Amino acid sequence: MGDAPPDVEQPKLMSLFALDLALRAGTVALLLVLSASLLRDFRNVVAGRLAIALALGSAAHAVTSGIGATTPVSVAHAPLIALSTGNVVVLWLFTRALFDDSLKLRWWHALIWAAVATFSFVNCMWIAPGGYARISIIAINVLALGFILLAVGQTIASWSADLVEGRRRVRVFIVGATALYGCMNAISQIAISSNGASDVANAINSAALVLIVAAISYAMMRVDGAELFAPPAATIASRSEERR
Repeated sequence: MGDAPPDVEQPKLMSLFALDLALRAGTVALLLVLSASLLRDFRNVVAGRLAIALALGSAAHAVTSGIGATTPVSVAHAPLIALSTGNVVVLWLFTRALFDDSLKLRWWHALIWAAVATFSFVNCMWIAPGGYARISIIAINVLALGFILLAVGQTIASWSADLVEGRRRVRVFIVGATALYGCMNAISQIAISSNGASDVANAINSAALVLIVAAISYAMMRVDGAELFAPPAATIASRSEERR
């Protein structure tokens, strides 16, 4: 038996594309609602601000991610991809802030984020179009895996310090689920290069992302947000003084 006729394959490809598009749209909607909620309640807390940045960067990822894509990237598209790539730095910082209420953001944190995002932008605009698409994809995703491993290492090193069991479980779940998706996406990007396989991979990837975002949003509703994104001890002390 030969390959299916083009008129049979085309509807399958269109249905996969429509499913992928719908899943991406659902993910972006969830992330924007989550960002708005966090902005309203936790914009003055470091972990809260990083959670907002992480959600917005994840929305950019949902819009731009493409497994096996080798087509040139437009100038309008490249900044979104750079924002998505820089999100691995935000994940690392968010993990640190989640388990260390005293963490303060420094100028060199922004410098690391800018370096990763700039590297991604340069990759999109010049390195990949110069005939090094596969090298570009591998380099970006190996870099992403490195920061994901840093986030996981931070979680393993710090999780036992949180003595509130329910909150600790939610914090570990948030980081673990995000890291798991990040690893899966990075490995898929490196491993899959054929357009035939990428249609299915993109639909699966989008389904995994929307499920993880929904699960994290649900988990965050199960605990008190004021505990999950606890303000630094110094801030709590100053507020106590003001009330006296």
